[in-house]
This record gives sequence, structure tokens and C-alpha cells, in this order.
Amino acid sequence: MLKNNRIIRRLFGEQFDIQHRLLNIIILVGMLGVSFACLMSIVLHQNSFTQILSFTCLGLFILIFWIANSLKRSQLAIIVFSIIFDNFILPSLYIASGGIEGGMPLWCLLGFVFPFLLIKGKSSIVVFIISISEFIALVIYSYYHPEIIMKMPSIKMVYFDMVMTMIAVVVIIASIFAYQTHIYQKQQKAIIKSVREANSAIKQKQDFISNVSHDIRTPMDSIIGFTELAKKNINNPEKLLDSLQKITLASDHLMNLINEVLDISKIDSGKSVVEDEMCSIHEIIDEVCQMMQHEVEKKKLKIELDYSMLDEDVLSCDRIRLNQILLNLVSNAVKYSYEGGTITIAVIQLSSDDESRIVNEFHVRDEGCGMTPEFIEHVFEPFARDKTSLVSAEGTGLGLTIAKSLTEIMGGTIEVVSELGKGSEFTATIPLSIPQLTEIEEEQDIVIYDFKGRRVLVVDDNQLNREILVEAMREEGFIVDEAIDGSFAIEKLRDSEPGTYELVILDLQMPVMDGFETAKIIRSFQEPKVSGIPIVALTADALPEEKTRAFNCGINAYLVKPVDMPSLLKVLMLFFRENKRS
Repeated sequence: MLKNNRIIRRLFGEQFDIQHRLLNIIILVGMLGVSFACLMSIVLHQNSFTQILSFTCLGLFILIFWIANSLKRSQLAIIVFSIIFDNFILPSLYIASGGIEGGMPLWCLLGFVFPFLLIKGKSSIVVFIISISEFIALVIYSYYHPEIIMKMPSIKMVYFDMVMTMIAVVVIIASIFAYQTHIYQKQQKAIIKSVREANSAIKQKQDFISNVSHDIRTPMDSIIGFTELAKKNINNPEKLLDSLQKITLASDHLMNLINEVLDISKIDSGKSVVEDEMCSIHEIIDEVCQMMQHEVEKKKLKIELDYSMLDEDVLSCDRIRLNQILLNLVSNAVKYSYEGGTITIAVIQLSSDDESRIVNEFHVRDEGCGMTPEFIEHVFEPFARDKTSLVSAEGTGLGLTIAKSLTEIMGGTIEVVSELGKGSEFTATIPLSIPQLTEIEEEQDIVIYDFKGRRVLVVDDNQLNREILVEAMREEGFIVDEAIDGSFAIEKLRDSEPGTYELVILDLQMPVMDGFETAKIIRSFQEPKVSGIPIVALTADALPEEKTRAFNCGINAYLVKPVDMPSLLKVLMLFFRENKRS
């Protein structure tokens, strides 16, 4: 049975166009019919000419089958078949099988239809005109010269030939129509499925836009509202600080929403990659808890941590990805927890067949509203929301989708157990590498660095972004010059003494001259103090290929906006440590 299915797929699979598949049907049915005709010509002692033609016809079918399926030249096979069959085989059989009185007219009619079924374009009309013209000429010639027609030995043979021809032609036509109907119905089902999927995608997109629109407006309202309050309370330090803290929280929430959309886009396009480094499981979970602290306090929740089954704390893994996975799981637990509930985060480590790796089970359990069995099947789908949930939650509906995708990218799995009204437990199982002792290095403490008097050139076309960065850097002691695009930056570097600027902070997406071109020109300067100046890129583009492009242009460091000042200073400190003051 399996072998038969393999043969069917090989001859009638989707890798062939409809003409090729129809040709295979005609060849197979024709080979059966001609084989039977060859056998009957021997049994009935038909004349040698008829027998030779029958076997020649069988050979033609085999040749055409070989050209179409072994040489993969279906159109060549079809044209060769139509020309030889319609213009040589059929006329010869017409003469040898009683002419108009036998079954050959039916075969000829079928032969004339073949070009339209099998040959593409205008070639089908050309082949048809040649074939029908030759047949009409043959009929007219045989009418005036009946002696060329070989009569059947008896009237019984005439009827027998007509019946057998009729059966064979009907079988071929029925097979063609049945197969075309099958293909049509299959295509209709595929079209209907595609339309449904497209409609579903459109609805998901509409829901997504609606959700994102709502969820973005919420923190934006907070930012605008607390900004106004901050303006009114500029002389009240306590209220001013409170407003600024709430603006920061709303900004972080807004950034998380944007990151979720970007993350799912990168995952869908296959651009999300794993970058392993030494990291502490304790630290990652603590970071997640700190990020969720405001939301946890707002709902008066309690987070319990269980490290009793954690033996190896320092492991080699993608810190950012693991953080994202746990953050999305904990965020989901917080969203669907009742006020005053408890969320438990537990880590269980299991041994694996590979001694250099350890299996980590990250359990996130809540006592919230839980899920229906029907919704559990869709919980990891994009934009999925349980409409029966008693708890309303904000978000894009992408968090669990991202968590599942990232877990799979890291070679793990994710599962959920939930009971309506009692809560849910998500388990991400991820194998991670145990680092060798020589790989583990203690990270040096960040020391306070004196940036006073360090001269930096900031290049950014966005005036607001430039002002914020320049002011923040001046407060740290930097001497800062500004340029509104790459061309102005190049002009400043040319006009100043070599070594005036110790570092360039460069936006990549700018009009006139972008950051990539600017970096290339800087690296082409003859003066080493200019061509060798460190360049730090600040960009809103987080795609890996843009990062690679930046490094290829000579950029030394690549930071994705928004960048907090401590992170930027940490990078700048590395360059200034290498380049001591002259």
C-alpha cells in the first residue's frame, strides 16, 4: 500500500503541472488499452500490418512516458506524442482497421482533443489544425480510393472493434474528467481554506491593532497626565518626584509593549538568534521580579521563590532570551491573578544524558482565574484572549506566543496546566550548558569614572533626542559638540585639530548622510587621530543584519534606543579606559 502511494505521488504529485499529470493518466490508460489491442491482434490473427502498428503504438507510449518522467520534459513529450499519434499512428490504424466503418473515428476524435488538454498556448491550435486537416484529407482520399482501406474480415469484427473502442475511449475520457474534477475540488478546498485563513488573519490583525491601540494609549495617557502634574508641581519636590517616577513606570510599560511586537516580528522572520553567556539563574529571576515589582504591589500580590531544587546557579545561556521567557510568564501570572494572591516561581534541575548540560524546569504558578479546557488549546497562539475570563488584562496578546517561540529556539518546551477558578501553572523546560571552571570569570565591579573634560561629538538629526543626550552627558562632565547629520559631523572633524574629539556618538538613520556612510568616511581619513576615533552607534533598529552592517562600516559599539545613561556610560568608560588622557 505504501509503495502504491509512493508511485501515485511520483506520477501525480503537486510537483507536476496539470498537463503533465493528465499526460500520465492518458499514457497509463493508453498503455493498458494498446496492450490489450496487441493481445487481441494476435488472438484474432489480424494482419501483420495491424499487429506492427499496435506494437509501435505501445512503444510510442513507453517512449513518451520516459521523456516526460525520466527526462522531465513534459511539454516536449506532449508535442512529440500529439504529432506522431495524430499524424502517423491514427491515420495508419484508420487504414488498417476498416476506415470509417471501424472504431478508428472515435480514436481520431479523441486524438484531436488531446492538444487542447495537454499543450500550452498557441501550439495546441497549430497541432490541432495539422491533425484535423490530415484526417479530413485522408477521409476524402479514402472515399475516392476505397482500395487503400483494409476491410475487417467479418461484420462481427467490425462490431467488436467498435464496442471495444467505445469502451476504451469512454474510460479515457471518464478518467480525464474524474481527475480534473478531483483537482478542481482539491483546489476549491485549498482556496476556501486560504480565504478562511486570510479572513482569520485579517480579524487577528484588527484585534491586534485594537488591543495595541488601547494598550499604548493607557501608558501614554499616564505619561501626558503626570507630565502636566510635574509642570504644575515644579516647586514641590515630593510631588514632582512622584510624577517622574510614574512617568518612568509608564514609559517602561510602553517600551515592553513595543518590544513584544518587535520580538514576535523577529521570531516570525527567523532573525531571533541565541547568544550564550555566563549568567546566574538567581540574578535573572531577581531581575524579572524587580521589573514586575510595581505591578505586583499594585495588585497586592506576593511572589514566593523556590530554589530548593537548584544545584547549578551559574550556567551558560542566552540571558536576554531567558529573561524574556520568564518575564512573559510572570507578567501573565500577574495579569490573571486575583488581588492579594500568591505567585510561585520555582526552579527544578534534572540531570541529562549529556553531562555538560542540565535540564532546567522553570515553574510559574498563580492562584488566579485559570482557563477553560477549550482555551488552553489556543493559549500560545498570537493575540489569543480568553473571552470567558473574569479578569480583564491589558497587553498585546503576544507574551505567551513569544515565550513559547523563544523556549523552542533555546531547544526547550513549554507546557501549561490550568483549572478554571483555581489558577494556572506554566512550565518552561530548557536544557542549559554547565560551564567549565575555567570559563567562569567574576565580573569586575563598575568603578566610578571621571569623564570631566572628555570631548565628545554627538550626531543626531532628532533635535529632542540630541538635546536630552547632550544635557545628560554635560552633567557627567563631558564637553559635547553637536551635529545634525553626518555631513555636518564630517565638516566638524575636518575643521578641528586632530584629536580634538575623543569619541563620536552617532545616530544611524539620518537624512543627507546616514550613520553608515559617516562612519566609512571617518575611517577613510589620513590622520590616525581622526580615522581611529571610537564610534558608538545609537539606533532604533535592533535587527541583527543592521548591527553587522554597522560593524562592517567601522563602528565600535552598537546600542539600541532607548538607552539609559548608566548603560551608555559603561560603554564609554571602556573606550576611555583604553585611551588614557594625553
